[in-house]
Parts: sequence; structure tokens; C-alpha cells
Amino acid sequence: MSPRSTRTRLGLALAACAVLAACATQPPRRQATPAIVTPLPAIPVPPTTGTTPPAPADQPWAGIVASDVMQDCVDSPLIRANAAMYTRSPKHFERLLKRSLPLIIYVHEQLQAAGIPGEFTMLPMLESSYNPAEPSHRGDASGMWQMMPRTARLHGLVVNRHYDGRRDPVASTQAAIKMLKALEQRFGDWRLVDMAYNAGPYAVLGALRESPDATSTPIPNLPVSHVTHTHLARLMALGCILRQPQRYHVKLPRPAANDELAEIEVPVGTRLASAAEMAEIPEITLRALNPGYVGPRVPADSPRTLLLPARAAQVLAAALAVDASESVAQVDTPEPAAGPDNGVPLPREPAPPRDPAPAVAGKAPPARQHRVRQGETLWSIARRYHVSVSDLKRWNHLDDDVVHPGQALRVNG
Repeated sequence: MSPRSTRTRLGLALAACAVLAACATQPPRRQATPAIVTPLPAIPVPPTTGTTPPAPADQPWAGIVASDVMQDCVDSPLIRANAAMYTRSPKHFERLLKRSLPLIIYVHEQLQAAGIPGEFTMLPMLESSYNPAEPSHRGDASGMWQMMPRTARLHGLVVNRHYDGRRDPVASTQAAIKMLKALEQRFGDWRLVDMAYNAGPYAVLGALRESPDATSTPIPNLPVSHVTHTHLARLMALGCILRQPQRYHVKLPRPAANDELAEIEVPVGTRLASAAEMAEIPEITLRALNPGYVGPRVPADSPRTLLLPARAAQVLAAALAVDASESVAQVDTPEPAAGPDNGVPLPREPAPPRDPAPAVAGKAPPARQHRVRQGETLWSIARRYHVSVSDLKRWNHLDDDVVHPGQALRVNG
């Protein structure tokens, strides 16, 4: 074999070895870059126990819910059943809340100031559908807090034929606050407070002696009547609805400007019709908010406080500040009648004393004639001529305070 052939064969062998070596060695694999996963924000699910208060725009509901203490919305079939009962017709329930909203706001403010939980703002809804004029049948409970006469008197309310404090939202709310706070001091559990409000404290005390460990369930399993268990379940159900209105398909109403109420103290003997006239509201509106006053006047043995729309209270306060008391009040004498339609005549209002002034040659002051204009009232006419309403009525032989545009009135002096 020639040297040239030998070199050729050796080169081919070396090349073949190089190829085989290259095929036997695997190229290193590139390390995979780990994926970065950004979790999506979880969509909030409405809580089943209801601890999230409504938005601040839903006042007063947010304030009520913020002070709740009984939040077992789903732990009791009885609570769930009563929440469903109240919201069987969401629109009807919304109308009920809207109609009661002024008093709900007022009661919530009073309870909040006294440190009583928000659930009890709905106690008058449970008791009377927030109807302060709820009548008493055969001497039983009355008013929006549904108090018995004996219980009412025990907590300082006046109940007689001229005035029933149970039907006065101001006085009855203060009495209810005293009662609820006294029960809380005795039992230390607001659930037991509600049960005692319904059944009486002695019934609950006796039941606790029989079953001292019965308070571990949302509705304490005490040996009391089913009515008392249902009473607590309904109060807690109303709280559940306010905490979770969307769950029950309820839209909580928002207050209007005229839903705010205010208290105003008036003179003894104030005629409710005249007070309404000076407050520039219909008498029916005044009486709807103050049904505790049974007769035409505010008696001397009543609190003499009226509850009015805030603006009307300001208007009445301004009118009373202009020394207009003689146009709304009478002397402090006992009233023989309990109401305007019982056939017993009311005593005639005496004329106010006049300043002693020398008579002019025995002549009476000349009389003038006033033609009633649109919007005028006896009270406004009396103020114009610096006389009393009672004198205007006496000079013109009027039996009531009603005058009509175009009517001619005699004004002496």
C-alpha cells in the first residue's frame, strides 16, 4: 500500500470517529423558565352570617347595623323562616320601612344615645308596624311599643282619659329605654332582654332556673312559650334583613329632607289645631305624630312635648317666641272632656287681661272691618291688629278657628 493511500484511509477513519463522537454527546438542554402566575382577585361572596354593614349612603341603616349584637342569621331555622316571612313581598316590606322611616330615625337616635343595640330600633316594627296610634283592645297593650297600662305607669307614663303616654312616641320611647336598660342590668344578655320584654322578667327568671345552660343556642332554648321564642326570632330576622338586604331582594329606602323629626315644648292648654296652624302643617299630620293627646288641647298633667317634622318645629318655635301663647293656650283648668266629640262642652276661653287705660269720655274704641285675604288665618289677623284670637272669635261670633277668603271680620280697638 502506498504512503498516499495510507494517509487517505487514516484521514477518513479520523473523520468517522469525530462524527461518531459528536453523535454520542447530547447537547445540554436549556433550563425552562418557571411560569409566573398572578392570582385573580377573588370575587367576594355575600357572607352567610352577615357582618358587613350597609354602605354609609344607606343611613340610618348603617348606624343601626353598626351597633348590632345579635348576628346569628343562618344558625336558626326559626330566624330564617321569619326573615323569609317578612320579605315574602320585598316591595311591601320596602313600603313599610319608607312609611315608618321618620320614626325609625328618631327611635334609633334615642336608643343610640342610651347605648342600646341597633336591633331594638326594629322592636316597634315587630310590635306594631311602627304605628304610634295602635289602640288598646279591652285594656291590653297600646302604642308603637305595645305597653300594658300597668307597665307604662311603672315606667313613669301618664295614662288617663285626656292623655295616653303609651301612644306618645316621645314619652313611650323614653319609657321603653328605661325598661330595656333595667332588663339588661338584670339579665346581661340582650336576647334574654327581648324575651323578658315579651313574656315578662319573672317568666324568664323562672325559665333560667329550670334550664341555666339554655343560652348556648342562637334562640335560647328556655321553657317559655312559642310566642316568646318567635318574638326574639323575628327581632333577629329584622336585623338580618337590614344587614343583608340584597340577600332578601330588599332595597332599603333613603331618608328625605322632611323625614327628620324634632321635639318642641308647648304651653299648657295648647290647642293642637292652633299649633298645627302656626307650624304650617295640617292638623292631621300633627295628630298622626302625637296620638297620645286624646282631646283638642295639651292637658296640664302631660309632658307638653310635641313631635313634629324638624322644619315645622322651627316654625312653631318662632311663632311661640313672638308671644303668641294666648292664641294656642287656655288657663290651667281641668278639662271636663276626653275628646272633641263626646258632647261635653269645653269651658269658654277667658279674654286676656287688658292694660288699664283711661276711657275717653265713655266712648268705646271705633270698630274696624278686615276682609280676609287668601292664606290668612285668625292667628295672623290677630297679630296684625295686636289683639287675641279669642277676642276676634267673640267679636265675630265664631265657633272655631276657620276663616275664608273674602270673609268680613269685625276688629274692635
